[in-house]
Amino acid sequence: MKKLFFLLLIMFPALAMAQGHKGEVDECAPMKSGKVCYRDTVHVNDMSQDQIFEVINQWAKKSYAKDVFLSNVNSKKSKGTINVSSKVEMLLNDTDKTIIKYKMKISCHDNSYSAEVSNIVYQYDPLNNKKFKTYSAESVIANNGKNNTVALIKDPKLFCNATFFFVENLFADILDAVNDAEL
Repeated sequence: MKKLFFLLLIMFPALAMAQGHKGEVDECAPMKSGKVCYRDTVHVNDMSQDQIFEVINQWAKKSYAKDVFLSNVNSKKSKGTINVSSKVEMLLNDTDKTIIKYKMKISCHDNSYSAEVSNIVYQYDPLNNKKFKTYSAESVIANNGKNNTVALIKDPKLFCNATFFFVENLFADILDAVNDAEL
């Protein structure tokens, strides 16, 4: 048993790096009620709703409450919910970028939490002349970019993949915060 545990510890960095792999995914724009919505539910052993809430709320305030013009955190301990709205620059590839705005709702429960990222919009200026136009995720990445209705966006799959990995990193940050608290 000790050998198996030691082997897993050795392999863990490789597994963590594999999660950070950037590229293409088969399903990069999950939908819920006609809207792009990423969801993650995590089961946590031996943590109450209040404990999980406190850990994630501290993480959210540390990560998002620095500049009210860029992000906002609103939490309700009695309901176990944390709502985040944010606006950040997202790299699409080595040379192209966009500003992504999104809302994230985290619901804490005894021994679990769930996170949803939705209401995604892009502010995009491919010519970099400070004339950003705003596009909903549904108009760009629905059906993995196949339903793109924005003529200016030539490679919607690029937006789709970048958004998927961006959100996966958000979910990993929440999990890291909870795992660090468990130690």
